[in-house]
Amino acid sequence: MTEVVSPREAVACDLCGKDDAAPLVTKNGFRVVRCRECGLVYVSPRPRFGALAAIYDQDNFQAHQVERAEDRDWQKEARARLELINRHKPARGALLDVGCSTGWFMGIARDGGWKVSGIDVSVGSVRYAKSKGFDARVATLDSHDFATASFDVVTMFDSIEHMPSPMQALHKVHELLRDDGIVFITTPNVEGLFPRLTYKVLGRTLGVWEHPTPPGHVFQFGRPTLAAALDRAGFRIEYDQTEAIALDHTVCELEDGVIDLLKGKTRKPTEQDADVEVEVPPSRREAEANAPRPKATTRLARLALRRSVRAAAWTVVHGIAGTAPLLDRGDSLVVIARKR
Repeated sequence: MTEVVSPREAVACDLCGKDDAAPLVTKNGFRVVRCRECGLVYVSPRPRFGALAAIYDQDNFQAHQVERAEDRDWQKEARARLELINRHKPARGALLDVGCSTGWFMGIARDGGWKVSGIDVSVGSVRYAKSKGFDARVATLDSHDFATASFDVVTMFDSIEHMPSPMQALHKVHELLRDDGIVFITTPNVEGLFPRLTYKVLGRTLGVWEHPTPPGHVFQFGRPTLAAALDRAGFRIEYDQTEAIALDHTVCELEDGVIDLLKGKTRKPTEQDADVEVEVPPSRREAEANAPRPKATTRLARLALRRSVRAAAWTVVHGIAGTAPLLDRGDSLVVIARKR
């Protein structure tokens, strides 16, 4: 008899190992929970690794990554990140970019004198990076051919929240780093001012929360949980700041959440959500393309509604999320830690 394997898996907390989590919201058909023991926010049940990896080879994702690689604003961001690296590791050496995508950071680092390699689960993104002459490989921190202590710096830009086990990933990074090596992590900050306010006002009451974006993001860190993870993996933090996630991204997430609420697609989570099997949902663009075309009056009404929601979202996001980094309460963590 053939064994039927569920496309999803229920998981315990990756940080403390406890299997005792409180449901926060249900988003995109996935339950977001918070560990009652250590506070880590994560998705459970979640897609198995094969389903997670497949997300990053979708055409719309590939197009976005190629656009990022050629975007001057992202190149400016890459230079700022390299400047931070050079400040903490003045001598140029070997750098591994984990989740390298199309190589948007690798090029800046290479031009800055670093010997750069990159790994990513996206076949298309790696193919594009290789076409630009980068040492990019389809691999993960669990499956690569690099020798122990091969790198002086490992970067993990907005990638740790996508990984099946951040703790295992950090232990692997520790092995790959030479003595006195550093890891540079950026990841969404679930404890930022804007995420905390929107959860209290909209998430807890209505189930609308812009911050977690499953199924791609399966973990959401705050300062305490990321610091605990790094400490347990053998690192000491040397640089810890927050910044704002791109406002257009935050606005779109908040806008989509409110629209879903108005359509009746959002609800508060229940304990029974853990037992409900759902498939990875199609992208919003795919869903809209496959939906029956509504009447002209309906389309105009929907357009007017979305524009009103967008205007309100921009006002709220710009007023809070845009200024939160000034209070060091931004919705993205920027952390550099050194191997102990």
